[in-house]
Amino acid sequence: MLESLVTTATVATATISAAASSTDTSSLAGIITTVVPSMIASALPSGVTTTAAVATTVVKVPLAYDLIAAFVGGLSGATHAVNRHMDISGVVTLAIVNALGGGILRDVLLQDRGIAAFQNWRLLSVALAAALFGFFFSSVYRRMQSSFLYLDALSLGLFAVVGADKALGANLGPIPAILLGVVTSVGGGMIRDVLCNETPQIMRPGTLSASAAALGSTAYVLMVDWMHIVKPAALLVAVGIAIVLRVLAVKRDWHAPTPVDLRPVPGRPWRLMRRDDAS
Repeated sequence: MLESLVTTATVATATISAAASSTDTSSLAGIITTVVPSMIASALPSGVTTTAAVATTVVKVPLAYDLIAAFVGGLSGATHAVNRHMDISGVVTLAIVNALGGGILRDVLLQDRGIAAFQNWRLLSVALAAALFGFFFSSVYRRMQSSFLYLDALSLGLFAVVGADKALGANLGPIPAILLGVVTSVGGGMIRDVLCNETPQIMRPGTLSASAAALGSTAYVLMVDWMHIVKPAALLVAVGIAIVLRVLAVKRDWHAPTPVDLRPVPGRPWRLMRRDDAS
């Protein structure tokens, strides 16, 4: 055990020395972008990190799961329309938007990657099937909605990673990649709420769906683009983080912080108040 620790420390020292000789480590940026990732890579087992370019491989969701997620998303959108007493055109529109809107919005923003939802006829067919099922059997979905929590959390994490990975493959920076990961996960629901003339659910106090997507895509981008961890391992960790946060938020009724008002009060430098209580 002691020998392995000594070996790891020796490799880490050699890696840091090599990085320091090729990079200006006097600057904080050089340390963060070169020395720290080299230390992490030396501490991890071989095969977990890679020197290949980020765009070399692409993360893809298995088609079977993609279709299941599209059906569940379409069913949720269709039920949303039924609850608002829309006709068949409204049910179909919200089903398609909720199922595929995030991916469509992501691909439109990327401009030169094509619209994945339009290139695979199965996705549109499944979304239409979900719309018809929701039109006639929306009460069935309402009774089973709680059982879809883990599938919803898995979809949230997977599509956040896929969106972030597509952005990295298009040579975008870390922040745009994180944003596109969030858009892919929650963009469909946001468009659905806008079409219903409602404040998007992700902007109301809720169960941290956007926060979970942001945390998952951030973890993926950091691991792949900064720590140079291989994509399958980064995907598992990032999706796991998103699932845990989403499920815990629903189970424990966690909410994102709401606005507060910092009002000066005599005798105290600041007084923390809820925005609703401020006069």
